[in-house]
Amino acid sequence: MDGERTVLRKFEHIEHCLKRNVQAHVSNGFEDVHLIHMSLPEIDKEEIDLSVEFLGRKFDYPIMITGMTGGTRKGEIAWKINRTLAQAAQELNIPFGVGSQRAMIEKPETWESYYVRDVAPDVFLVGNLGAPQFGKNARKRYGVKEVLYAIEKIEADAIAIHMNPLQESVQPEGDTTFAGVLEALAEIKSSIDYPVIAKETGAGVSREVAVKLEAIGIDAIDISGLGGTSWSGVEYYRAKDEIGKRLALRFWDWGIKTAISLAEVRYWTNLPIIASGGIRDGITMAKALAMGATLVGIALPVLKPAAKGDVKGVKKIILGYAEELRNAMFLVGAKSVVELRKVPLVITGFTREWLEQRINLSGFLSSRF
Repeated sequence: MDGERTVLRKFEHIEHCLKRNVQAHVSNGFEDVHLIHMSLPEIDKEEIDLSVEFLGRKFDYPIMITGMTGGTRKGEIAWKINRTLAQAAQELNIPFGVGSQRAMIEKPETWESYYVRDVAPDVFLVGNLGAPQFGKNARKRYGVKEVLYAIEKIEADAIAIHMNPLQESVQPEGDTTFAGVLEALAEIKSSIDYPVIAKETGAGVSREVAVKLEAIGIDAIDISGLGGTSWSGVEYYRAKDEIGKRLALRFWDWGIKTAISLAEVRYWTNLPIIASGGIRDGITMAKALAMGATLVGIALPVLKPAAKGDVKGVKKIILGYAEELRNAMFLVGAKSVVELRKVPLVITGFTREWLEQRINLSGFLSSRF
């Protein structure tokens, strides 16, 4: 029964993301981050190199397609989406993550909706499991066995553990068993030979959480900040009654803006960072990379072409972002992502007000990684 409910929920999540406006009503904060135009960039645009290294692999672009879905049967929509996205990622040489594999564990026959190796043999593939299933009070607690199953069954290169307390807290059938998750993650990290990525789902990662994750050996953080898809917004449309709708509506815009989360995590840790959460153009990507992100993550912008099985459509969107990023790098005089992290930045407005209370802002601006 739990497996059937999980599969149904996956259908509903995809449907609402495709058909409704589930965006946050607030920005991701990057409008307060300003790159400085260089009238003499002293580089040729053609020599700009967008390649980056992440978790031991080199990628052609600093862009990752982050986890969205999975859990339907072969031939159904999640299967189509994951295969389309994986093929595009394979052809572009960028990382790709599947959505939560909980359905696969509860209903093993859905595993094929996550399996993409036949169309993407070389893609850097990231599996995905939810943090509350590792809580000490979880109804069916996961451990190292489930993590290895999720990785090895789909031949993944790494695992993302998604932290989604906001979504779970407003979801009609949500799991809010987060007590003991950090300890469980520490055990997982010490017991497996695969990279572990801690991933938020639209509400951002604070400095306090990031420091704890680094201390237990987590390999990277996907901050997934406020300003993109709101999973509280998605759950608003799934709510069964007025109380549920009101709760989800109240928390639609809860969280830490992406730009703010990025600065906090970059300042307080040395971890590789995937900056996702409302990244919708190459200029914003340039700002995120300049602030110290290793990769930028996208999801919703490529969902519609993926749902149609349109590999070319997915690639067109990503290559468009890449060209915008390249142009922004040219205009600030950075011929590589490493150089982009050294260009001057100006931070203003609400983002500056927040960061002045949370980090040494002048120190951050003068010594980004």
